[in-house]
Amino acid sequence: MLVNMVPVFGGTIAVALTVALNHTLNKRREQWFTELAEAVDELQQRFDGFDPEALAENEAFVDAVVTATRIVDRTSQREKIEVLRNAVLNSALPTSPDEDVQQLYFRLIDDLTPTHMRLLTLLDDPPGWFDARPRLQRPNFGMSSNRTALINAAMPDLGGMGPQMIERFYAALTDGGLVNGALSGMMTAQGAWQSVTTEFATRFLAFVRDPRTG
Repeated sequence: MLVNMVPVFGGTIAVALTVALNHTLNKRREQWFTELAEAVDELQQRFDGFDPEALAENEAFVDAVVTATRIVDRTSQREKIEVLRNAVLNSALPTSPDEDVQQLYFRLIDDLTPTHMRLLTLLDDPPGWFDARPRLQRPNFGMSSNRTALINAAMPDLGGMGPQMIERFYAALTDGGLVNGALSGMMTAQGAWQSVTTEFATRFLAFVRDPRTG
């Protein structure tokens, strides 16, 4: 509407913008479906008895694809798209969660940013986070520490945003029922290295983990 209010050129600009946006969205969706199809093919090679052709009749899988595709339409973040792909792949397996639970997980994926997901992964297994990233220097806590110090060492980008941003990202995980430990306050070094994620978070992380590498 605003573009069309521009005299003379408004309509032309609106048409050009619409064409450009449609092209970008179609390209994004085409890439999504291509990568998803390739990933499904890899699942067939990994799991005996897995039949990709039967997926079209699997209502839960179709729902997962439709839900994930709507989220893909709204994001260009590769990390989030990869998480969505993993979730769709897991929805195709016999061990997939109940459909209602799956939809709950997809809503979480939609709400959480890649930074949230990285933070959740860190808090689920702090030692494993550093094991997978040997270039990061493990913090030396001494007799006591806190989780803010752990996050600063493990996620320098987030730590560089300041303590208030760390608190905001952490609070979102707490509000979502994914984390149940306090962020601030002194604790033993052993306590800082312990997982603080809930059982719900453990199941959620399993759902968004790539089944082709597990």
